[in-house]
Amino acid sequence: MSDTSSALFQQMKLTILLTAKDGVEESPFQPAYLQAWDDGVYPLLNDGVSWHQPHKDQFPITEEMVERLHSILCKHWDNKTGLTFYKLEDDLDIHGPSTALGEFTRSEVIRICRYFYLHDIFDQRFWATLCTNRECPSEAHSIASDKQVDIYFN
Repeated sequence: MSDTSSALFQQMKLTILLTAKDGVEESPFQPAYLQAWDDGVYPLLNDGVSWHQPHKDQFPITEEMVERLHSILCKHWDNKTGLTFYKLEDDLDIHGPSTALGEFTRSEVIRICRYFYLHDIFDQRFWATLCTNRECPSEAHSIASDKQVDIYFN
């Protein structure tokens, strides 16, 4: 990753996030898109917006990671299986907040799932099951929070 590519990515990120400085509802971008930029999640489901496409390789949570998790969640959704967060972690070889044998960490899964939730895919029952008390870590409750998007300029 060149310094120029990184600088252009950071400039675009700042430009997009600044559209929400007076509140997410004031931004021309969807909350899910803003959250994806802030969290470093490649915004896979925002094909109609092209601002992220030239910076595809700069997102820490890659397109491939988002596609893979989307595929896994869609499979559970289609099969009507009750997927809990801890079961998802087992499937992804994640063992606790900082130990991952696979390609994902707990934090990355939470950030990707929050993007999907804000994008309004799946229904409330699916998200409620994923974030069931005692079947998920406390930080996973943020996935399905009705709280407005918070931009932290990470």
